[in-house]
Amino acid sequence: MNNNEGLSWYDCPGEAMDVVVSTRVRFARNLANFPFPSNFKNDDCERVQMIVFAAFSQLENAADYKAIESKNLDDNGASILIERGVLENHQTGIIMRNDGFLSCAVNAVDHLRLSCFKNGLDLRKSFDECVEVDQSLQKYLQFAASYSFGYLTQKLPDCGSGIKMSARVYLGAAAMCGKFNIIVDYCKENKLRIEPAFPSISQGSAAGLMYQISTTDAFNGSELDQLASFEACLKFITETERKISSEYADNKKTLIKNSVIRAYTIAKFSMLISLREGIDIISDLKMGLRIGLISGIQDSVLSGLVYKIQRGYLQFLLSDGNFTFEEDILNDNNAKIDRLRALVMQEAFEHISLGNL
Repeated sequence: MNNNEGLSWYDCPGEAMDVVVSTRVRFARNLANFPFPSNFKNDDCERVQMIVFAAFSQLENAADYKAIESKNLDDNGASILIERGVLENHQTGIIMRNDGFLSCAVNAVDHLRLSCFKNGLDLRKSFDECVEVDQSLQKYLQFAASYSFGYLTQKLPDCGSGIKMSARVYLGAAAMCGKFNIIVDYCKENKLRIEPAFPSISQGSAAGLMYQISTTDAFNGSELDQLASFEACLKFITETERKISSEYADNKKTLIKNSVIRAYTIAKFSMLISLREGIDIISDLKMGLRIGLISGIQDSVLSGLVYKIQRGYLQFLLSDGNFTFEEDILNDNNAKIDRLRALVMQEAFEHISLGNL
């Protein structure tokens, strides 16, 4: 389990969080003797879900898991799980571990997609936790596999180990210095995909200069080889971004100071903050924290805030709490969400010190 009991996974401290916001390891598995979800017939879907739910109920620590049928999720619950990367399109069920670090999507693209999230660069712990659950499940489930292809999956690139790894990274220095192609070219050379972390609000540039870097296939080398390779790539990207940051800080200190002061001022005094504005503010403060211009806040708080200012989470707070809003926005749900986002950010930034500016 984890050593940060009471904290959501996105609130926990982690390694290299000034660059690597979070990491995820995912195992794709399919049951033998059943077609892939896209080819289900009759009651295949219900039978697979029942078998998977039953397998989790037989685990030694079964009480740590909760099985949920997707149709029983309300819109707000579904939105929160989508924002956290847990819920996928068209899946019929989901199994969540109580600590939120590990989940299993049922009947998404594959019968099972077992995922473990960690803050920072913590692939090995995510991998180890997925392996532990995967091996326990194999006592009760027979997974489709062959000697030639390894684990069989709906998408050919996932065959083999069935593993996909990804990381959300902040590449502010590389993007602002015009050296982003160094990272892009490196990803291409190592067969990694790089794309905006928030595509729905990334118009012209990636929101917050945050990107998603992920592996593209699961059949090159053993599981440990794939893990070591992706981990080495993330370490190179982290070192490169830090080196560019150092050069940027030396040569453009006035511009960085201006960005940090503007971000903090907007957050502190704004009545309404949009999601795009919020993520951009968090990113500017991450840069300020990285090069020592601000204090009084941790990278884990900034990273956790990325999830706490998402619409689904704020809508949950709105429906669950007793908030007083200004009269002119009482009947405007979008404005209330933006108002609540501003309040959440202001509370998180309460102890920030600009003393080093």
